[in-house]
Amino acid sequence: MEWQDEGFILYTQPLGERKQIISLFTQNHGRCAGVFSLTQKNKAWIQCGAKVNARWGARLESHIGYWNFEPLPTKLVLLLDRPGPLAALSSVTSLCHLVLPERHAYPYLYGQFTHLLEALSSPEWAKAYVNFEITLLEELGYGLELHSCAVTGKTEGLVAVSPRTGRAVCETTAAPYQGKLLSLPPFLVEKSRKIGPNDKEILDGLRLTGYFLERYLLGRTLPAARERLIQRFSIVRNAS
Repeated sequence: MEWQDEGFILYTQPLGERKQIISLFTQNHGRCAGVFSLTQKNKAWIQCGAKVNARWGARLESHIGYWNFEPLPTKLVLLLDRPGPLAALSSVTSLCHLVLPERHAYPYLYGQFTHLLEALSSPEWAKAYVNFEITLLEELGYGLELHSCAVTGKTEGLVAVSPRTGRAVCETTAAPYQGKLLSLPPFLVEKSRKIGPNDKEILDGLRLTGYFLERYLLGRTLPAARERLIQRFSIVRNAS
């Protein structure tokens, strides 16, 4: 069987000297792996985050199959001298490779993935990254409820999230449980706010989504690329 689609490279693994196993997040077929043959012409652009037109073929659908790629335009070159966005790119491709079920289409998530990769070249890259992880949790069945207090129903003054339920709570409700709740950064609930999040808010957002990614989707510690991203904001925060 054979099909064609567009997608982004999530993961590469050498298979001998001239082949690689490549995992792709495709628009209509979800995450799919296949074997790709390297040449002098294509090895320069086979990298995580690259966008391609892909053709996948195998004798049976259950087989791993073989890839043929044609590169599509991306903004990855704009990230070469930007360590933060590059770290975010490594993190998001690693996460999607690990948590997305194979050959299950997620068209909305694919659109948000595309939006994130475009946003990585903008000043709003960190905010877009945290929002993508919230969407990833939601699309895989573990959405956080951040719009109203789980106890009072209030939609203002939301400051924390229960690690047990994933629901937001307001300041008065959170006060007796200080130290037991996850911080809820304002930028995730104040959508009309014109001021962008600071580094502490981004760090709180990463810790919030990271807790639920680790607990519900990974069942183990976060991938090294994701840990490096949060360490980056931790270092910036501590230095200030």
